[in-house]
Amino acid sequence: MNTRFFISVILLLFIIQYTNAQKLNHLKGSPFPKEVLAVTLYKENGDSTTFKKVLKKLKGDVVYLDFWASWCGPCIREMPKSKEIQKYFLGKKVSFLYLSTDAQHEKWIAGMKRIKINGHHYRIKPEDKVFFKKLFKIPGIPYYIIIDKNGTIAEPKADWPREERVLKQIEKVLNSN
Repeated sequence: MNTRFFISVILLLFIIQYTNAQKLNHLKGSPFPKEVLAVTLYKENGDSTTFKKVLKKLKGDVVYLDFWASWCGPCIREMPKSKEIQKYFLGKKVSFLYLSTDAQHEKWIAGMKRIKINGHHYRIKPEDKVFFKKLFKIPGIPYYIIIDKNGTIAEPKADWPREERVLKQIEKVLNSN
């Protein structure tokens, strides 16, 4: 009896996950909406920029976008695997963009020092998270997106760094166009 219940729960969770991923397929190949492009991002030194300017700077690279926070245990546990992905794609046109959802600038800086990971690091204003959350139906963090060389959405719900499929997802986008 317990085995059947357990299998039913696992199957239900799989169906929910698959259905949620399918809901985002319409975003593949789409540009980011204006309100998302206008989102303010903060740099380590406190200066600000916009998501649009960051995408423009990274144009020509495939971007693995990671939403994380210094207080998020699952986010921190994925960082060593993210470092492995960076090594795998070393020398290739792949960039790693880390958008922290930390409310406090100081905690974000301390978190970055703790994880010691290369990439493009910015902090997003808490009130601007809603634009990404709404567009991608983000249930929580960590959350990953793959952006193609032109700055459009290639994979609206990318796999986590610990999942080997993510290498194939990034390679597929890298080898397209």
